[in-house]
Amino acid sequence: MEKILVTTDQSANSKAAIRFAIKLARQRKAELIILHVYHLLKPFKWSDHAFAEYTDSFRKKTVEELSSFIAGIYHDIDEPEINHQLVLVSNIDVVDGIKDYAGKYNCSYICISTRGAGALTKIFGTHTAKLINSSSIPVLCIPSGYHLKDLKHILYASDMTDYENELKKVVDFARPIHASVEMMHIAYPHEFAFDKELAEATLQKKTDYKVTILNPQRDITNALLQDIDHAVKISKPSLLVLFTHQSRSMFEKLFFPSNAEEYSFYGKIPLLTFNKKEER
Repeated sequence: MEKILVTTDQSANSKAAIRFAIKLARQRKAELIILHVYHLLKPFKWSDHAFAEYTDSFRKKTVEELSSFIAGIYHDIDEPEINHQLVLVSNIDVVDGIKDYAGKYNCSYICISTRGAGALTKIFGTHTAKLINSSSIPVLCIPSGYHLKDLKHILYASDMTDYENELKKVVDFARPIHASVEMMHIAYPHEFAFDKELAEATLQKKTDYKVTILNPQRDITNALLQDIDHAVKISKPSLLVLFTHQSRSMFEKLFFPSNAEEYSFYGKIPLLTFNKKEER
């Protein structure tokens, strides 16, 4: 069975990701794992026994708090509970704890909340930004202010370098939830124009799924993000998919500039990222 891992620190910001993960797990008939990573420092004067007792007490209390926290989320969304597993992991580094657990237990997706507008770490928070750049498992980034809705339309932003393999991953995500898929490629003026209907028919044959194409022209007087933002406004997706195959510095510069809050899709639309660096 597919596994969806969602992280929480019991903050209000993390509620959006849990709501999203609950709905997605139900739609995909997946196992839901709710993960909390913690780290305790042992006081120098404490014995091993005393610290073990304290750790056990801390974990029991945290499980109780998390159970109450999650019950409150179910109450807010007025949805019946689905089976989920509540997991506590000890790790000095939160992101390493998330990645280690997700990898060890073959999770298909990691779901985490973002924090809103600003530069990369301000948009996503330090942990989410690090996950985007380092996780070999796809990361779903859910804006903290996101209002739960059906995922009906997925927009996949492609640079066409590996679109067949990438599109298979996008369709694998879309198919179980019956979402439409649109592939967007922003074409530069010198690029060869293709037959849209023929291209869409070819993609459908290769993926066994209907895929439409959005092929806006690049306006070189704009920043690339302006063209992407304009295309997003046209497509109106429920989810935006990016493949982070650039170097970290290039990816951050391209997609997360200091003025990112000016673009409509930041902090509003869930983002699914695949890290191709780790797959090679």
